[in-house]
Amino acid sequence: MKEQQVKKTFLPQDIVVLTVIFAAGAACFLLGEGWGGLGATIILCGAMMVPFYHHGYRLEGQKGLFRLKEISLSRENKNDILAYLKGSIDTVDLHSWQPGGALVDVYYRKGEDRGFARYFDYVDFSHGIEYPLYEVTMRQVSTLESFAIDKK
Repeated sequence: MKEQQVKKTFLPQDIVVLTVIFAAGAACFLLGEGWGGLGATIILCGAMMVPFYHHGYRLEGQKGLFRLKEISLSRENKNDILAYLKGSIDTVDLHSWQPGGALVDVYYRKGEDRGFARYFDYVDFSHGIEYPLYEVTMRQVSTLESFAIDKK
């Protein structure tokens, strides 16, 4: 399977929020003497928020924007999880009481029944070994979520 690159990008909602913040800051800045400091502060806060407002993802070879859902699972079931993502097996039996150590990143679009998932061995508080992206159904995703270590 060809390795696909995933890039963070802005969603339209992110752009709207940042535009409103900058417009409010500019309006306060232009209002007059007493409002200039507040306007400059709002603009500065908006500028500091920009790096954190990347909620969309683009997948190489796919059109449109995706959202991300992370599922924390047990590393002990790595082979079963990978086989389930590949579609080699139809069911998977995991236990949420087992220790973690694995992440499955799911890239999806609202309203669609299919998405993409990538398995990671979670090592030293960062994504460790990276596996390829697999096309999955949302039924597979909800099954993996039911076994998540830290259910949200």
